[in-house]
Amino acid sequence: MEEQSVLNESGTVCDTVTPEDAVFIALEMGENILKCGGEISRAEETVNRICYAYGASAVDVIAILSTIIVTAEFGGVSITSTRRLSDYGSNNLGRLAKFNDLSRKICEELPSKAECLKRADNIMGSTQVSLARYVIGSMLTSMGFAMFFGDFGAGVTWGLIGGLALDGALSGVLALFLGLIARYLSGTKTNSVISKFIICFIGGVMAMSVGIAIPTCHADKIMIGNIMNVVPGVAMTNAFRDMLGGDIMSGVFRLCSAIIDAVAIAAGYAVAILLVGGIMA
Repeated sequence: MEEQSVLNESGTVCDTVTPEDAVFIALEMGENILKCGGEISRAEETVNRICYAYGASAVDVIAILSTIIVTAEFGGVSITSTRRLSDYGSNNLGRLAKFNDLSRKICEELPSKAECLKRADNIMGSTQVSLARYVIGSMLTSMGFAMFFGDFGAGVTWGLIGGLALDGALSGVLALFLGLIARYLSGTKTNSVISKFIICFIGGVMAMSVGIAIPTCHADKIMIGNIMNVVPGVAMTNAFRDMLGGDIMSGVFRLCSAIIDAVAIAAGYAVAILLVGGIMA
């Protein structure tokens, strides 16, 4: 890419943006794109375009899931900067679309560092999922899957419909509590693997206890409904997406992370089943 702006005598694109600021802005946008679940290639392209737009004559950038490294040359002076990503597990496509749009506007308008950060903060605030929406979504997901995986082998009967409704309702109620726990752990910055183990352990204990207290319900279906809220399906899909796009290292990174999460989920439910089953036997 050879597009570039003309630097003024002080070596900056404009009076409010230095080359260091331009690199910072590019890294900020690249980091936000990765945190929202964007592709590695999309983040690299964003960093490239922003640096060139602010006047870089040459840009080299490499990104993996946890790190972005960029070297940009402005007026014969090379600037190298690294950004370490500690949080890369979320997938927010609405937020991703807004950051893509913001990146294009930055290339067109060349705003100051402060203005870019302000716009990024506005996007983070406007796309934040409220606790109520998060919990309601968790409940509906659990209810739907608990009923979907019901036993239809004997055909549809009124008894079956009643059983499905009971399993779905109980799974939804448990999802309410698990959603609150998950949001709390997210706020405390608990490690993702530990967080998933805790959530699944508590969910398994609650489902087994409900199954024992209400013999007419099916604890396995209730657990299936709850487990679907934490299964790393999107993460695994993104892993194969990156590998098919040529970013093998990042794809393997995402895949390993998804597998570890899956092991933590299985371990949480397994320990709960063994513990509660042993106590209640």
